[in-house]
Amino acid sequence: MPAETVVPPRFRAPEPQPRRHALTLAIVVCALATVFFALAPGQADAAPAGPFAVEGPADAYAWDGAVLSVTGDGVTIAGMADPTSAAMGDVRVAAGVGAINVGSGVRIGTLSFAGVTALRLDGAGNEVQAFDLTRPANVSGPGSVTIAEATLPLDLLPSATVTLTGGAYSMSIWAGATLVLEPGASLSNITHFGGTLDLSHIVFGAPVRVLGYSVGGDCASNTIVAPFGATRLSELMTLDHLFVNGGDTAIVEDGERVGTLQGDGSFLITATRTVTFTGWEGQVLATEEVPLFSAATAPDVEAPEGYRFTGWDVDSSHIVQNLTVTALFEKLPDPAPQPEPASAPPTGGSGAPSAAPAPTSVPASRYYPAPKKLAATGDAAGWGLGAIAAAGSAAAATAVVAAAAGKRRG
Repeated sequence: MPAETVVPPRFRAPEPQPRRHALTLAIVVCALATVFFALAPGQADAAPAGPFAVEGPADAYAWDGAVLSVTGDGVTIAGMADPTSAAMGDVRVAAGVGAINVGSGVRIGTLSFAGVTALRLDGAGNEVQAFDLTRPANVSGPGSVTIAEATLPLDLLPSATVTLTGGAYSMSIWAGATLVLEPGASLSNITHFGGTLDLSHIVFGAPVRVLGYSVGGDCASNTIVAPFGATRLSELMTLDHLFVNGGDTAIVEDGERVGTLQGDGSFLITATRTVTFTGWEGQVLATEEVPLFSAATAPDVEAPEGYRFTGWDVDSSHIVQNLTVTALFEKLPDPAPQPEPASAPPTGGSGAPSAAPAPTSVPASRYYPAPKKLAATGDAAGWGLGAIAAAGSAAAATAVVAAAAGKRRG
C-alpha cells in the first residue's frame, strides 16, 4: 500500500473565510440604511422656508406664508434664501423647544419664544428687530446678533456677542460674552458677572440710559471698553444705581488697558505717557511719566543772554500720547546808543580847576598912560583892580579932549 502523501500546512488550499462574507453583508446593510433614511419622512437638508434657508427635520418647522414656526429641536436657520435681499420674516418657537440655531446674515423681524429657549449663534451679521419673550432666555455660541428690543431678561453666555440698539428689560453678561451698547440703547439693569461691556460707540455728552449697573464679584474678571479719553462711567451711562462688588474690572480704551473701575464710577488711570521738555538748542530740561489725560509739570526755563522765554510750542495740560514740548524764545531788541558825557574843565596837577590866566598887560600910549605899580599890599602880580579902573578913566578923558580939539579945527 503506497504511503500517504502528507502536504505541509503552508501548502494547503485556503478554506473559505467567513470574514469576507460578513464585510460584504455589512456594506449592503449600510447602503440600504442610507437609502431608507433618505426616503424616510421628517428629514430634509437646507429646505427653503419663506425668506429663510432652514436645515433640520422637516416635521420640526413650517412656513405658513408669514411666520416660520419651529416646533422641534434640531432646527437651524442657516441664512436667508436670497442673501442679497433686504427681506426678513418672523419666527415663532413653540414651548418645549430647547434651542434654535442661526447661522450668518439671518434677518428676523420678531423672534417669539413661548418657553425657555436658547438662541445659539453660529455666525456673524444676524439681526432681530424684536425679541418677544414670555420667560427669560439666553443667547450663546461663537456668533453675533443685533437686537433692537427685548421684553424680558436675557442671559449672554459664552461666547456670544449681542449688540443692543434700542430698549431692553435687563441683560446679564457672563464670562466670555460681550454686550455692545449703541447710542440709542437703554436698559433697566445690567448685571456684569464677567465678560465685556462695550461702551466704545457711546458719544461723549450723550450717555445711554441705564437705571442700574452691578459689576464684579469675588474672583470676577470684567472688562469695560470705553471710548478713548473717558475717565468716568457717568460720561457714558446715566446711572441711578451703581454697585461695584469687588473683583477686577479693567478699563480698555483703543485696545489698551488704561486703568481700573473704582467704586464711585471713576477710572483709576494707570497707563502713562512720556513727556520731555527741551530748552535752548534742544537741551533736555525734564522728562516725566504722566498718567493719561493728566497734565504735565513744566520746568523753569532760563533764557540765554539777549533773549527772553515766551512759552511752550504745544499744550501739555491733557496728555494723550508721548510728547516732546519745546521752549520758545524771543530775541530782545538791541539797546539804544548812549550819549557821550560832556567834557570836564581842565584840571591842574592836583585835580583842582586851574587858576584863571593872568590879565594881559596894557601897552602904554598917549591914550593909555602906563599904570602905576601897586603898593606892597596890592596884587603881587603887578596890577590891581584899582589901577585898571584909574587907567580906564584917564583914557576916557583923553578921548573927550581929542574930540573937542578936532571940532575946533574943523
